[in-house]
Formats: sequence, structure tokens, C-alpha cells
Amino acid sequence: MANQFLIKDTMQNMKAMDSTEIAALESGTYACVQLLGYHEKGDTPAPIIYQ
Repeated sequence: MANQFLIKDTMQNMKAMDSTEIAALESGTYACVQLLGYHEKGDTPAPIIYQ
């Protein structure tokens, strides 16, 4: 389903994405990545969306 967010808790989790998640982003299954924190979940004022 398109236009869904791939949600990651931290930047470390985002950097550790596996090939299946990357392929899903490239194919349009996910519209973008929503990052819930940088070092730990909730340490940013709002989620960060990477398109």
C-alpha cells in the first residue's frame, strides 16, 4: 500500500535498514521514513520525515 510511513525509532535503526525495507522504499510501498527520535525515541520535538 503506497503512502505509508516506514517508522524507525532512532537514526541508528534507520542506518541499519535491511535490503527488504530499502526495496520497499524504492518500489513505493512506503512513501518515506518517519524518524521518531535521533539518539533515542522521543528526543526530538516532533517526528522527522525523510522523503
